[in-house]
Amino acid sequence: MMRFMLHENTQDKISLIREVEYLNNYIALQTLRTSQSADIKIETLIEEQFENYQITPMLLIPFVENAFKHGISLQKPSYIKISLQVRGNVLFFDVSNSINLKNDNDPEKLKSGVGFDNVRKRLLLLYKDRHELIIRENAQEFFCPLDLTY
Repeated sequence: MMRFMLHENTQDKISLIREVEYLNNYIALQTLRTSQSADIKIETLIEEQFENYQITPMLLIPFVENAFKHGISLQKPSYIKISLQVRGNVLFFDVSNSINLKNDNDPEKLKSGVGFDNVRKRLLLLYKDRHELIIRENAQEFFCPLDLTY
């Protein structure tokens, strides 16, 4: 994972296969971290047929990181669902997670990250008029579908 971040992250485009490998490694690492809790469900449906596709590196990981940061509670039932597939020239990437409110004494409660703002800016720069990102949430769930057209 470190080699990927240091070397491949600097390229304009990389193989979607490499990006998916990084995602899978990150998910496996987080699954190990949360494996002690039977109330945490992590579901992935990631297809493996991406031979000819290229993507901007580290474009998808912020969605998964956000899901693990905000969607997992070690004290309450929680879940993350991740789906990635390519149909024709469109990549469909969906991440949804449960919402777990922070405790009042949590130092992260009032902090707002810059992850999604940065992703939106990158999408506008690199995939202008070739993407759709809709971020929705309700009281129980956070849902981020992203469609990229090649």
